[in-house]
Amino acid sequence: MRCNSSDSVEFPAVGYRNSSGSLGNPGGEGEYWSSVAYDSNNAYHLYFGSSGLGVSYYGNKRLGYSVRCVR
Repeated sequence: MRCNSSDSVEFPAVGYRNSSGSLGNPGGEGEYWSSVAYDSNNAYHLYFGSSGLGVSYYGNKRLGYSVRCVR
């Protein structure tokens, strides 16, 4: 996490690690875990890319999404 002088938080489009272990869409999208679980297999996450921005409850915990500490 990098905070700039205006105290905003940046979430770079780093892509994600898919279930086969490959890096998916680096530079084109971002997937970031929330600290809140949906159930034993899934958690909420933030995603963004060329198609927009959203929050989803269905993100399988086996996928390699990024984590940022935000206070």
